[in-house]
Amino acid sequence: MPRVTQHLLVFTIIFVLPLVNTTTSMATTGSSKFSEVQNITQSTVTQNTTTTIVNTTTDTTTTGSSNFSGIFYPFGSAAGDTSNSAVDDGSSTLIGLLSPFIFFERTYLQIYVNNNGHLTFNQPSGQYIPFSFPAKGSQDIIAAFWTDLDNRRGVVSYQQYTNGSVLTHATQDIKQYFPDLSLNATWVFVATWDKVAYCCTTNTETSFQVVLISTGNSSFILMNYGDIAGRERTIAGYDTVMSTHYFVIPGSNNGSFIPNLKFSSNVNVTGRWAFRVDSEPSVNIISKENVIGLQVKLTSFLDLTQNGNIKIVLDELKQELIKYGLPNSIELNLRKLQKTKP
Repeated sequence: MPRVTQHLLVFTIIFVLPLVNTTTSMATTGSSKFSEVQNITQSTVTQNTTTTIVNTTTDTTTTGSSNFSGIFYPFGSAAGDTSNSAVDDGSSTLIGLLSPFIFFERTYLQIYVNNNGHLTFNQPSGQYIPFSFPAKGSQDIIAAFWTDLDNRRGVVSYQQYTNGSVLTHATQDIKQYFPDLSLNATWVFVATWDKVAYCCTTNTETSFQVVLISTGNSSFILMNYGDIAGRERTIAGYDTVMSTHYFVIPGSNNGSFIPNLKFSSNVNVTGRWAFRVDSEPSVNIISKENVIGLQVKLTSFLDLTQNGNIKIVLDELKQELIKYGLPNSIELNLRKLQKTKP
């Protein structure tokens, strides 16, 4: 039986924030969740990051529909979608966007929907083994659920909208998840993977959706999850060129957690994750207001005084803080580490 070791960590959290209010943000509802993080007094850390499961109920059954079905936006032939060719590791043809989409420091007028669960802008991708984020790569990637999928069973389809009920619904979603913003959706792009199977396996039908929303100068992403079969080598989130901005949905790179994606959320809507993705800090500052001290008591099977172990814990703590709404530009600086028992 491994011996449990208790530690006391004292570290500072440094926020690198712009002078103007254009910080990268995950959606939050109600009061700031960071107040909860400040009050942490004890937690258990292992080598697997934990993820909050939202205990609300929402129907995530997915069938092609011209109407909203649970958390899913309209999709399939009933919604007038264009379907990708049923080709393993294939992609859509180049899709011209009806409105510019700002993704952090770049603005795009085209996109590709790749069968393996991700979107790219400059070129299609048949890559079936997902990169680990941050990949520090050469292209922007939006990974709704990147893994080795085979749409010869199931359908990958997409549609874009510039008017109608879809824009009305998108506007309502933005206002609900980002209550400090008063914006109206002017363009929506919906890509859906409906009951697409994993390559070379049976009984693995998987359904998910990514929704891009533009209000003109602001951009948002919704990721919606239905039934997801267990799978190794997966990732969900996004990554930019050289990983100046990135996010990994906690647990999405952990095969045993994958079926729980449809129960997870950062906006208290089961199966949905929402992000604002247009912001690019132009001027960064560090001041006393951007530095917060945090003291945490940890119980761990790792001896954190050994080389390398503390980095594992700090990386997991950072992911937890990001999950609670902090920007991924935060830095954790360890000031003190004390083993208290044994």
